[in-house]
Amino acid sequence: MRMAGGQDSLRCDYCKNIYFSTPDDSGVRYLDQLPKLPCPVCAVALWNATLAGIGIRACKRCRGTLVPMAIFEDLVEKLREQSSGTDNAAPDAHALDQRLNCPQCHEHMDTHFYYGGGRVVMADCERCSLNWLDGGALMRIVHAPQPDGAQAGA
Repeated sequence: MRMAGGQDSLRCDYCKNIYFSTPDDSGVRYLDQLPKLPCPVCAVALWNATLAGIGIRACKRCRGTLVPMAIFEDLVEKLREQSSGTDNAAPDAHALDQRLNCPQCHEHMDTHFYYGGGRVVMADCERCSLNWLDGGALMRIVHAPQPDGAQAGA
């Protein structure tokens, strides 16, 4: 099977049927495994995946997500439009101590707080324009309380 048209499905080369995978509890649809792209946390192969119809890469084991910087804000806004609820969870006290390597270039990623809400620690690779978020971190950003006067999706 190969990824089909809009990247939200797989198409069988033999019978031409289209397969839509069932999303996990956070809405991620796993499509095909990327053997040469290791998860920076647990070192298993990442997967091409979609979340809210937007292409990302994700780890089935630790639930982390690798999101291109160019689509990160659009993904957060789209998820906020589809979501309700808030989350005030505090980040892990040792999250800033993580030393992760970029799955693409294998160089050290910068670890820092995400300042857009959600009390999330994330890693990024400026060379490859990629953001890494540990499992659950993206949804903490999505569910973070909005400043007074701001609306979800605005």
